[in-house]
Amino acid sequence: MTLSDNYTKRIEFPVSYSNFPKGMILVNNPSNEISFDIKSQGFELASVAIANRDSIKIDLSNVDFRKTKFNRYVAAIATRVFRYNIMNQIKVDDVGKDFKPDSLYLIFDSLITKELPIKLNSRITFQKGYNKYGDFIVSPASIKVKGPALSFRKIKYIDTDSLIAKELNSDLVKEVKLRKLDKYFSYSNNTVKVRVKTERYSEFSRWVPVIVNSNVPNIKVKTFPSKVKLTFSMALPDYKLLTDSSFKVVVQLDSIDLLKEERLILKLTKEPKGIGYSNMNAETVDYILIDK
Repeated sequence: MTLSDNYTKRIEFPVSYSNFPKGMILVNNPSNEISFDIKSQGFELASVAIANRDSIKIDLSNVDFRKTKFNRYVAAIATRVFRYNIMNQIKVDDVGKDFKPDSLYLIFDSLITKELPIKLNSRITFQKGYNKYGDFIVSPASIKVKGPALSFRKIKYIDTDSLIAKELNSDLVKEVKLRKLDKYFSYSNNTVKVRVKTERYSEFSRWVPVIVNSNVPNIKVKTFPSKVKLTFSMALPDYKLLTDSSFKVVVQLDSIDLLKEERLILKLTKEPKGIGYSNMNAETVDYILIDK
């Protein structure tokens, strides 16, 4: 190559985009490289060819965007529109008109912020005789999420990474990372603190009266037995708060049952929060009908 002669060489450059529309975010992946012919003297051409190639900056401040029915903004721009701007940036005499790609396609969406709740994902086991005491406490319970407006339609919460703990027998406090949605979203917090309160659970039992719900007129129903034994596990602090109305065991008697049912099915319809497990010493009861 004679440095004083004119030559043509095809060169590829990285691309960056600037001056986005205010309050908008780019949500597609337009070309990040463009190639074109450089026409210049050998010395300038050699300088461009061997230099560290900074990205060519595509200024979008004067681009007209079209609004779609989904409230997004799109533009398809012929790459040659930026020809003279490119010449100035790379400081050459001329560039050809044959750009690859020949068009730049851009999609923008409104950039909005929403507050979304945190959904905890956990795999926790407890030592025998222990269990969680109350709900898991996640702090903060919600965060601010910034991202494309249209994408929020399907996002109802933010997941955490899995919190894994085995054979717990004491309280646990741990920082857990939040799962990223995609590159278009940012969070006000990237982690949350989770507290798991652990308590020893013991087995207790209590006799609970059977309540009859009947829609049979002028008939009184008496069950045998009239009480059932309920066995359950519970943390001692909660057990001390139990009252006679803490549990409710019910049988339902309808008119049709008088013809076909010899025994009535027991249902536990009320129990206090914090029960580890519960079972009754019977599933059904006998009954007799008494005229009122």
